[in-house]
Order: sequence, then C-alpha cells, then structure tokens
Amino acid sequence: MHFTQNYAGMITITVSAESIDSLIQDGLVIGYFSDERPPRGLCGFVDWRLNGLISRHVARGTVTGTFMEKVLITPHKRIPSSKLLIIGLGESSNLTYERLHSAGQGIAETLSKIQCSDAAFDIPSPHRCGLNVSEMTTAMISGFAEALLGKNSKTDSHAVSVLGDDSYRDEITLGVNQFKVNVKHTMKVFIHEA
Repeated sequence: MHFTQNYAGMITITVSAESIDSLIQDGLVIGYFSDERPPRGLCGFVDWRLNGLISRHVARGTVTGTFMEKVLITPHKRIPSSKLLIIGLGESSNLTYERLHSAGQGIAETLSKIQCSDAAFDIPSPHRCGLNVSEMTTAMISGFAEALLGKNSKTDSHAVSVLGDDSYRDEITLGVNQFKVNVKHTMKVFIHEA
C-alpha cells in the first residue's frame, strides 16, 4: 500500500519500544478493537495501570471500539501522559491499511482539537490483526501527517512518537522510513529511535 500526499512542513518521528512509564509526551493514543474483551496489547496494559478504568468504560458502553470512535480520558497520574485518547479500530478482522490511514487522520485531528501537540500512539500487534507491521506504520503515519501537515493545516511542524513491542520495532522503523521515502520531495522527516 502506498500513501502519498503533498504535505508541507516538517515532522519528527520517534520510534520507541520503551515502557509507557518512560513517556514524556502530553498525550497517549491507544487503539481498541471492538471484539477484544478485555482490552489487549497496550490498551490492556494501560487498562491494568488505570485499575480497570477502560474496562469499566467498556462495560458501561462509553467505549465500544467502533471504528473511529474517540474517547478522551484523564488518567489521573497513573501514567505519565496527562491525556489518554482511545481510538476505536472496529473488529480486528476488519482492519485494513486504509482504515489505519483514516485512524491516523482521526488521531491528528483530535489531538489538534484538544490542543495536544506532543503525543505518542501505538501500532497494533500483527498477531491481533494479521497485517504487515511496516505497512500499518506507513499507513498510520501518512494519515497523521496528511491531517496535520496538509496544505490547509495551520501547523507546519509536528513531533510524534510511534510505540510498538520490541519484537517488531524494526518493522515499525521500516514503515517510518518508507513514509519518509514517499514524501521526500515535499516535506522534511526526522527519525529518532528511543
């Protein structure tokens, strides 16, 4: 899958497999699949750290995981980020690269609305959805950059951290590098590894 857009500006992308305890970002964005109960992956870990807060929201129906659902939660210092955004990814078997591109756009638009310019988001595990990690990464970053740095954007520079398990960190880095190649003539991309 090849996502290309005429971006303008600069984006700094940090690839990290570190614990959320090491996060310095103001916002943390986690994906939630509607067919995963209890939450798994990073969402499950954050739920555990928040003493089941996400699970309680799921039980009440305020978090459903419906595709593109966005729920903002204040984590009350149980994790370093002051804003927690849960984005619905729909059913894991229905996840596509196009949906991840849309999710990236939705993440950027929501972060802009809540005035959060420093955030981290995770890439779903390939075991949960059966997609290629590097292509998932390229799709999400492309959507994110398109929404934040497109020709109608007021922002010309942004930073984001991409989180993933250490077992597929290299594939995430490959996806970020593919994004950089895709936009090399239209924007500056700086990549860091943490």
